Amino acid sequence: MKMFAMFPGGWKWGRGASVVGVTFGTMACKEMRMRLCGKKVLRTVGLALVMVMGFGMMTGAWAERVYFAGYKGGFYIKSEEEGGMALRLGGSFQTDYRFYGESERADNGFDIRRARLLFRGELTRWIAYGMEFEFQGAETDNLVEAWAEVVGSPTRVRMGQFKEPFSLEWQSRDNALLFAERSMVYSLSPGRDVGMMVHADHASMGLTWALGVFNGDGRDGSEGTSEEDDPELAGRVTLQPFAGMGEGLLRGLLVGASGTWASIDTQNIDLSVKSTGMFGTSRNLYTLSHNTKFGVVQDVKDRLRVGAEAAWALGPALISGEYARMAYRDMVPVGGARSDAVLSSWYAQAAWSLTGEHFAVAGGRLKPVTPERYFNPEEGTWGAMVLAARYNRFNGDETWINPSAHVSVEEADQVSLALSWFPFPMVRATLDLSRTELSDDIRVNVQPDGTVDYIDEENVVTFRVSMDF
Repeated sequence: MKMFAMFPGGWKWGRGASVVGVTFGTMACKEMRMRLCGKKVLRTVGLALVMVMGFGMMTGAWAERVYFAGYKGGFYIKSEEEGGMALRLGGSFQTDYRFYGESERADNGFDIRRARLLFRGELTRWIAYGMEFEFQGAETDNLVEAWAEVVGSPTRVRMGQFKEPFSLEWQSRDNALLFAERSMVYSLSPGRDVGMMVHADHASMGLTWALGVFNGDGRDGSEGTSEEDDPELAGRVTLQPFAGMGEGLLRGLLVGASGTWASIDTQNIDLSVKSTGMFGTSRNLYTLSHNTKFGVVQDVKDRLRVGAEAAWALGPALISGEYARMAYRDMVPVGGARSDAVLSSWYAQAAWSLTGEHFAVAGGRLKPVTPERYFNPEEGTWGAMVLAARYNRFNGDETWINPSAHVSVEEADQVSLALSWFPFPMVRATLDLSRTELSDDIRVNVQPDGTVDYIDEENVVTFRVSMDF
């Protein structure tokens, strides 16, 4: 492991090693520009380093500081003193190949699902921060997360853009999931938003809770609204009632509930529900916006979400499930009667580690699978193998479906089977087979002669290679 000491205007690697002579300011930018590919990456890394090192120079009063560099769940640089500065560099990369069983689909092929760069760290023992950037796609809103946090014990206060507290599946990291995509419950979840949250993890009690207030409009850079609306309130609580039982069978049992509420305007009516094969595409199996089959919605009261979750990690077995319900209440289309739009989804899944690794639930999240023996053919070790199965159901509100548009279904039932290989903790290869049966036809393609192709089921095979470090 390398160590280096920071002096005003330069770096020294190791104790007694020679000075590398990289100065701050313009010279550092030029050096970084030579070594990094792409302006976005250059700006991102440069900004993070300038923030952390600049803060260190201001708080360190030009004193010598010794830093350590290494890898533990991600690359890190941290100061020698306890409670000092730390910077952790990570990333997430996912590449897919998808094959559809329906001849009407023209979506077979390779895809870059995610390409993200993450920064986490502490400026002092009381101040933490996080930033996450997305480089996949042509969107201009590449900022996924950016937040600062006041660190207490155990209570923390976070402000910025981050995940709203809702759903076990949504709060768990991508590398803890055992299928190519999240369930349809995810489509009813609030996603990321800009706001402030108070949260705590009482590990000794097996209790976590979070309460937050958010804009209610989604990620910063999302289309704003023309009318005044109230902030969205969100909360989640989880409990592992037998967490202190040592090696008891119920030690890995978790139950939880979450909810959000916001008084919204009509521009906030924006819902798209996707099956496994529709993620990363413009296709949906249910859509709802302020322009409905009855005409433009001229008024809406509020938006309410409720959710319930449970998970049980029992050695090499894992059982989990969730239910989510979302309602736009008192919607009034032009010339129509006031009514609600109510949608729901639930799933149940089970997984088995074929190589004996134990699943874990902690901090209100599913923990990633860590192979007991890393991939090394010379020693005859091959990593971890996990087999998982999931049943997922979605119920739409038929009142707001326009049958002639063929863009929404009243019901969808999905069965997924996935085999995942973890050669190392940060690498995963997943083969996912998913079949979704639709209650109504969905339009998927318009031929050059004007004929329209429809599907009433989706059969998709997804092969994904992902790296999370």
